[in-house]
Amino acid sequence: MEKNLDQELKGFSKLTREQRYQKLTELGFLDQLDVDFLRAGAHVAPELAEHFIENVIGFFQMPLGVATNFRIDGQDYVIPMAVEETSIIAAASKTAKWVREFGECRTGVIGDCIIGQIQISRLNNPFQFKQKIEEKRVELLKRCNEIAEGLCRRGGGFKDISVRILDRHDEKKMGVIHLYANPVDAMGANIMNQVCEGLKPQIEKLTGEKVSMCILSNLVDSKLTRAEILIRNIDPVIGHGIEEASYFAQLDPYRAATNNKGVLNGIDPILLATGNDWRAVEAGVHAYAARSGQYTSITKWKMVGRDLVGELEAPIIVGTVGGVTRLHPTAKMSLKILRVESAES
Repeated sequence: MEKNLDQELKGFSKLTREQRYQKLTELGFLDQLDVDFLRAGAHVAPELAEHFIENVIGFFQMPLGVATNFRIDGQDYVIPMAVEETSIIAAASKTAKWVREFGECRTGVIGDCIIGQIQISRLNNPFQFKQKIEEKRVELLKRCNEIAEGLCRRGGGFKDISVRILDRHDEKKMGVIHLYANPVDAMGANIMNQVCEGLKPQIEKLTGEKVSMCILSNLVDSKLTRAEILIRNIDPVIGHGIEEASYFAQLDPYRAATNNKGVLNGIDPILLATGNDWRAVEAGVHAYAARSGQYTSITKWKMVGRDLVGELEAPIIVGTVGGVTRLHPTAKMSLKILRVESAES
């Protein structure tokens, strides 16, 4: 970005709403049509809602703001946030300014696949079931990608299959097949459910077992988002205080729940503004936080020498195509403000 966004948006919170429109337009985040839409109250015709849900009677509007001062991986961002709670945007902007001035924020992704599950409630022959699925893995993947032909054309597709055998309380065994797919720019729920259902007859014929359920999983530990914040030469009293508060959240689930709610205060409003399924992300984050058997914090802070290092690791699956993301005008505008072209960016 050619302009120094930090300087251009200095004092943004003190501007009037009209001045904010003008500043965001000057910087290319909004155009005149966007401003007219926002001035008019971001009104959306009730007819559009008929494409989203059933028994429509209108829209419930949420305040939309932008958080400033963010520099992530060396790139400046203005972050659209749809949220009703006071101080979330102010706190995000203030923290981003602190990081920008005294440190840096780096992000990355581990893996690229979402997960679908095909469940057999009670297996007649667990060993044979697992063996047959593994023997026909390539053939089954081929069938998955035939069903998901459109996804494959867009550069995604089904990449792997695995089998889990779970112990039941009645001493029987439960079988679970995991399908792994790269959804590219979509969250991928619809295509995953479609493929799981489409593979069901072949699984039953191959194994002689009866499939009980086919469903997407929202615990996507095969595609994790990582973020690291480094604050250089922090006051040791402040740094160790943050480290101790973080340790508290790692040990105590009562504190961890509040810690993670605070983290999601900064995530959910972006998901909502961009038309993403924030409920799916929340479910995945909380499940991931409890993966060890005890609910814990999804963030960790520690002092490294004179520096404070913060880490986040969680399954945060987002899409930039499909559903509300492209149909709702405010969601489209939010993606424009973010200047993202794909889910990976």
